[in-house]
Amino acid sequence: MTTKPPSRQELSEAFMELVKLTRVLGVKNIKELPGCWEHQIDVQWWVAVNGHDAATKCSKGVEIGAYQAYVEFNGWPAGSFSPLGGVIAAGGAANEKTFIAAVRAAAAAWRERQAQRRTT
Repeated sequence: MTTKPPSRQELSEAFMELVKLTRVLGVKNIKELPGCWEHQIDVQWWVAVNGHDAATKCSKGVEIGAYQAYVEFNGWPAGSFSPLGGVIAAGGAANEKTFIAAVRAAAAAWRERQAQRRTT
């Protein structure tokens, strides 16, 4: 029996936005890093992504499952998810929508900085 890969609609929007951010930042081969790829998205959101096929600890000492992301909001654990889903906080300020918005804003800000560098 063969299993069908998930469709784009079935993939975690939060994870896919992280993938887009890594592309904008020029991050490549996360699986080849000695640990997790980590990034401060903005003043509130921080993320670590494990690209390995085994659980790996991030710099904050949290063990992150294979091919998963771990996020913090203002230094507090706020979620763990993979391309197939997971959990993100559901507070007024820390939730999936605000996380996705922060990731998109970070990507847009990076693009803008790169565009300004090219024109100067």
